[in-house]
Amino acid sequence: MADEDNKRKKKRKSGKKKSSSRRSNTEEESAGLVMTGDGEAEYVPDGDGGALVVVDQEPFNGEDMSPAPVPEPEAMTAEVGGDEEEGQQQNGFTQDGLAVAMAVDAGAEDDYVYAAIEYDPDAKPPLHRNRRFRVYTCLAIVLVVAAVAVTVIYVTKGAKGVDEQFTDINVNTLPTFEPTPSPLSDREQSGIIEQIEAGVLQRGAVFANMTVDDPRKMALEWILHYDQLQLNSDDVNLYQRYILALLAFSLDSLAWYYCGNHRMVNANETVDFVQEDCDVLSSTGLLESHKVWLSSAEECDWYGVKCSANDGVLRGLELMGNDLIGEIPPEISQLRFLQYIAFNGNCLYGTLPPEMGSMPNLLSLELQGNGMSGAIPEELNNADKLQLLNGALQYQYPYQCAASDGRIVNTIFSKGNPENGYNWGFMGDTVGDNVNKWKSMKGLHLFDNSITGTLSPALGDLKYLVFLRVHNNAIQGLIPNEIVKLDKLRELYLYQNGIFGDFPPDIGLMEDLQDLRVHENEMWGYLPDTFWKLTKMKKLWLQDTLECEQDEADEWKCMRSRDKGFQGSISPEIGNWKKLSQLLLNNNPFTGVLPAELGLCKELSRLHVHQTFITGVVPPEICLLRDEELFDHTGQVGVFYADCRPNDKTEDPFISCDCCSDCCDHTHGVCVSDD
Repeated sequence: MADEDNKRKKKRKSGKKKSSSRRSNTEEESAGLVMTGDGEAEYVPDGDGGALVVVDQEPFNGEDMSPAPVPEPEAMTAEVGGDEEEGQQQNGFTQDGLAVAMAVDAGAEDDYVYAAIEYDPDAKPPLHRNRRFRVYTCLAIVLVVAAVAVTVIYVTKGAKGVDEQFTDINVNTLPTFEPTPSPLSDREQSGIIEQIEAGVLQRGAVFANMTVDDPRKMALEWILHYDQLQLNSDDVNLYQRYILALLAFSLDSLAWYYCGNHRMVNANETVDFVQEDCDVLSSTGLLESHKVWLSSAEECDWYGVKCSANDGVLRGLELMGNDLIGEIPPEISQLRFLQYIAFNGNCLYGTLPPEMGSMPNLLSLELQGNGMSGAIPEELNNADKLQLLNGALQYQYPYQCAASDGRIVNTIFSKGNPENGYNWGFMGDTVGDNVNKWKSMKGLHLFDNSITGTLSPALGDLKYLVFLRVHNNAIQGLIPNEIVKLDKLRELYLYQNGIFGDFPPDIGLMEDLQDLRVHENEMWGYLPDTFWKLTKMKKLWLQDTLECEQDEADEWKCMRSRDKGFQGSISPEIGNWKKLSQLLLNNNPFTGVLPAELGLCKELSRLHVHQTFITGVVPPEICLLRDEELFDHTGQVGVFYADCRPNDKTEDPFISCDCCSDCCDHTHGVCVSDD
């Protein structure tokens, strides 16, 4: 029995190595697209500074349209080396486990071999082989288990007498641990992920590092699993369809006024991506049929998406006044053939992505009437084909949108949230020295923001510029002399800034100038002689010149002044301004008399010359205009103001007028309707 207990048995363990292989996908090269067509880019302003741009459709070969092929993984190779004979006789055994006879060196010392230790018959067996020990050990384990069971029962019964406490659990909170990744589907291994990461995502982003609620990840999930078109990695419209899906998720399409709600809500469930059709009320009052965003239709049929008819390439996005909410993602810059973006009148916030400066075909960018902020990036100056930039009405522009999660977004606040304070709109030196990179610019509309700096002389290089509206900002300094080179400029709005000084002496060279508004600045001086050569002038607003001083706290205080500002008399040459409709000169130290030639301006409808030092009698030629255009068209009074009330209540009025709609006291500034 002892011999049997002390027999030693050897067991041989064998293991199997797991083999691994890489799966390689073969991708076909996508065929290039060729588009032909002729057209002409034309900028046509509307009442809000917007434009309809009819553009050239440049031929292209699909180079930027086709996703770049993903390089196939390298074939895995393995080299087999080593001496065959040595491999067969490693450690004294063959590959079949047979022992091999080894030569013995008689002079070698004896090796210490564990298997040859001499057996001592008087030695006691190890403790774990003692039967009594094993019996006692089993009995102890049973007693311990019983004790633990009794303790658990006692604690459980005692807990029933304690008041129950309820803990609210947020079912929407994501777990703090990473779930076990599920096996990749065929779609996820098809190369789509790699294509989009390489050709669309910006700023080094990768899907693996994104959370499930990231709009970029949500757009990918839709492309892979929910889009009924089921595009492949080599489809030429993969990029543009993904980017449009990204816009839908980034800008809360479920809250859009038109064609964004893809959900169908039933009594028992909510189903996504099933709504296909939507109706939109057109400007003619008729309903137009469109396709819902994220529907199974071609993306060119979605509402507001404009594509070339012959090749399906995305050319324009028109989503004005549609309650878009959120930040514009930088991936929009990868729409390489996009020519115009019209996102005006929404609830966009955040900054303008600098990547948009790399869009080679962008002609028109309309963002007015949102709640965006931050500096307009310098990179945007690299978009040298840009003809219209309208980033107006970001500062103190009140508009509310209701988000799909119930939030109310108000554009008057930073990022739409009152907790963030007020939104200051676009900032920075946007009309600085880099402005001349916009060589094709025709309309620059940046009013109602917080633009700083000065008007750069580089503005004079924008030889195609027609509209320059930068009023209600924080721009300082003089009007540069170089601005007179803008001989195509029709509208120049500089009012409500910190502009000071006088007009450039050669301003008369701006022969197309029709609308000049510089009121509520600190400008002064005489109007240059060439000023009266602006014969196309329709509206001239010089009123309410400011006088600003620093107080003890180094804060600037400004107030209107009739003693500081433009001076001199009105030239009889004003009679050559046949198209003049509005002449506002009040609160300036103008002198002289009203020239009778002003009566030649048959379209004059507003004339304000009060709070000036103009004297004399209003000529009858001007009074005759009251029977033509110089009267109230809209029910509002106040079309012809002059200082025709007794000055300081007791003195003679500055001017005698029998046809003024409102007469004012020059000293006290009180005006009374005289119609």
